Amino acid sequence: MPAPSVVLFSWVHTVEMQLACTSILLLALCSIALADFPFKKKPQEFFTHKPEDVAKTLRNGTPVQVNDLATELGIFAPVPASSAAKPNSPCVNFTHVEEKPVVLRAGAENVVLLADSSECDSTYILVFDKAPKSEWRHVQTVRLSAHRQPPEISFVELIEPGVFEIAVHHEITLDSGSAQQENFVLLKLLGDKVEVVLDTTEHSQITLANRVPDESDDLQQTQMSTFSLLKSPPKSAAVYRIVEKEVITGNKITITRSRLWSWNPELQRFRSVPFDSGDVRPAPSKKPAPKTKPVEPPPKLDSK
Repeated sequence: MPAPSVVLFSWVHTVEMQLACTSILLLALCSIALADFPFKKKPQEFFTHKPEDVAKTLRNGTPVQVNDLATELGIFAPVPASSAAKPNSPCVNFTHVEEKPVVLRAGAENVVLLADSSECDSTYILVFDKAPKSEWRHVQTVRLSAHRQPPEISFVELIEPGVFEIAVHHEITLDSGSAQQENFVLLKLLGDKVEVVLDTTEHSQITLANRVPDESDDLQQTQMSTFSLLKSPPKSAAVYRIVEKEVITGNKITITRSRLWSWNPELQRFRSVPFDSGDVRPAPSKKPAPKTKPVEPPPKLDSK
């Protein structure tokens, strides 16, 4: 039977060995946790979402800074081969970047950056939001096609006084040679997302080859719409309604009709109904029309 001193020494030695193994194991685990694996995301060169810093980087940043910022904020170039394909290549060259301080949400501070890129055939709308006593945050990036010309972007108070919507005129949605279409779009900040609350054709043109043997002219149909503001009645859901006057010309016939776009608070969208001023008539003849007393039209929705 071993002496008590030997047993005590053996027990102490075993405890020391266990403590040493535990320490080595903890050090190994810490080393693994702190190791910089290849797949671990490395720090970006750009950290802030302050609108003025974003604009400055897009204008004058290094190629690495602009690339990282464009990737982070979703500023992607379209895929030339397919408009339906999801882009993943950042747009890094901009011809013009403009800051627009404008209130898009009641009780908040907002800035909209408009970034034009001729290389990417795009105009980007970057929306930033700042609640009271909070930091700036990037809400969303909206890309608009600018293949032939940049869209016209303005800000209008349509629903609530002091709160603006983003109005986009001449957004190119179709350009295939024989068919072109430009849309009028209204964007609104709803919660944490920029939503399309109105989208309708502003100008379209379709050209078809005439198959009638004795006629050489091509068949062409065009549509032009203009938009005006109409004050809403008292206690309405919005300050203004929008009157659309649509003129369709084709096959020597001109059709003029109107729509009234009103804000639906439940759907949070503008919805249209026919308006009384619509009519159907042939194209103007050489005989002058009888003179009538002019009626003062409502103000147009500014596209500048």
